[in-house]
Order: sequence, then structure tokens, then C-alpha cells
Amino acid sequence: RMLALLEAGVPGDELLLLVPQRTLAEPYYTAIHAPESPSGGIVTVLTVGGLAQRMVDLFWPVIAEKAGFEFPDELPSFLTLETSQYYMAHLVQPLLDEEGLFDSVTIDRNRLYSQIIDNLNKAAVMGFAHTEIAERLKRAWVGEPGQLRVYDDVQTCVDKFRQFCLGHNLLDFSLQLEIFWKYL
Repeated sequence: RMLALLEAGVPGDELLLLVPQRTLAEPYYTAIHAPESPSGGIVTVLTVGGLAQRMVDLFWPVIAEKAGFEFPDELPSFLTLETSQYYMAHLVQPLLDEEGLFDSVTIDRNRLYSQIIDNLNKAAVMGFAHTEIAERLKRAWVGEPGQLRVYDDVQTCVDKFRQFCLGHNLLDFSLQLEIFWKYL
């Protein structure tokens, strides 16, 4: 379809192709750069996350204050999954050691941090507020009622992470999507 549009004279720089993940963009890049491909502008190939990041970056001066960032006049830093996990560990580690959060959970700590981030990302993708994560997880739980407090621990970590991000102009994937859906 993309090639048909290009052959019909639609300029490539007027096309946006969304793919579910970057690795699935390869056939489109191959087609765009093939010698027989029509010339005239480069097609933009992005994931929804990539689109969200570009738009948040472009419109940062307009949306930063509305979105609740502490320093809206300063540029944001976009976090990768790894840097998100680093900051999550930095914030959650003291809660594990000093306050006993997740004391009944036996998974590796790095896996725990990753799962908390995954919950944030799923909330953003599904379009519900990060503040609803614990309640939604509790409603879906069918196991022993004593384990429901784990979801409160998740919510504590999520809230602490989000406040940290807003206070330091850090945008993880979930916050990028949330801002994109809500303001852009």
C-alpha cells in the first residue's frame, strides 16, 4: 500500500507508517530504499511509542506545565527501558529494605522492578490512569486474599516513580504515551 501511494504521486514525507515494533519496520525500509522505489521524500516509519516521543519532544513547551512537570522550562530526558529500571530500582530498593514492601514476593529484584514498569506501560497503552493499577489488579486476582497487599505495594512504587519522573523531567514509555493521549 505504501509503495502504491508513492507510485500514485503521494510525497513520501506526507506518509506516516505505524508498526507495532521497530523490528517489523525492516521490510518497509527495504522497500523504500530499493532502486526501483519511487523517489520524492522519505516515508516516516514509527511505532506508537516513537510517535509519542517525537510529539512530546516537539510540543514540550506547550504541554510540560499542564502535564505537571516541576521544571517545564527545562528540556525533558526520555528514558529507555534500562534507565527506567535503574531509576525504579533506586526508588524501590529502600522501600524493600526499610519498609518491607513485597516481603512475600520471591522473584529476583530486577524482575520485580521490570514488572512494576510493565504495569505502568500496560496502563498507558490501555488508556487508564496509573493511579488505578492496584485497584484493577485486585479486581482481577483470584488467589489467596492475603496477597492483595502486594498490589498496594505496586501502587506505592508506581506513584513514587511517577512523582520522581515529574520532579526531574524524566519521561519513561508510560508517561510519554499518557501525555500523548491526554494532551496531544
